[in-house]
Amino acid sequence: MSKYLSVLRINWINALEYRGNALIGLFAIFSGLFIEYQIWTLIFNNSEYTTIKVSGTKDGFTFVELIVFIFLSIIVGQLKSSWATSFQMIYEIRQGLINKYLIRPISYFWYHFMMFLGTNSLYYIVYSIVIIIFTISFPEILFPDLASFIGFILSLIISIYLSYSIYFIMVCCAFWFGEVRSIVLAYNLGMLMISGQYIPIRLFPENVLSIINWTPLRYLVDFPVSTAVGLFSFNEWIYNFIFSISWCFMLTIISIFIYNKGISQYEAYGQ
Repeated sequence: MSKYLSVLRINWINALEYRGNALIGLFAIFSGLFIEYQIWTLIFNNSEYTTIKVSGTKDGFTFVELIVFIFLSIIVGQLKSSWATSFQMIYEIRQGLINKYLIRPISYFWYHFMMFLGTNSLYYIVYSIVIIIFTISFPEILFPDLASFIGFILSLIISIYLSYSIYFIMVCCAFWFGEVRSIVLAYNLGMLMISGQYIPIRLFPENVLSIINWTPLRYLVDFPVSTAVGLFSFNEWIYNFIFSISWCFMLTIISIFIYNKGISQYEAYGQ
């Protein structure tokens, strides 16, 4: 375990050297929030309703509640992103650089998971400060009790792990296909909408939600955010927690299986 913690520490140090990335990330969050604010302001101002019906809520969301929900969704979506790490893994497989991992007693899956955490560590710090500021500003909406805060942390960890596992499965396609970056790009763009990062999935039609609820997509953004604003009862949260943990085990097994299958056919030379 110490070797993986060393990888995490080294990448954390590297992330601190590029503090400008965190500022760009903040700009992306607040610019996205500004656009959402303008859109929903027009929707509420041009309608006779003061709340919007949302799946899983009794009274729906007010304008402020919806904006806070979307804001936290954008942050969670940023925390689970893995553009740089995924592209590096794809490059290593295509160029034969993965050889160095095969001759050392180290897991490729866990090594890059620690790199993923280390690379995003600066975002965790900066975004946590932003969340604290919003919690102080809207105490009646964000983290209404201690249980919602603890549940948010646990569900966020699950969200990050599930996201990485999905990325890893896509990356392993590089063992068979020449260009996989387009798949990762398409996934990232698609998840902006499907996972609820910019449009809460609770606004989706019921027939669409019935499908999403049986996939890990529900647990990438909606699960931690809904926990933070207290939309789940204790029993509902436990049910979703168990379901999300099951997806973690399932995707881990699939990831390791696909990786081992790819390694068995890997010819160990670059292009």
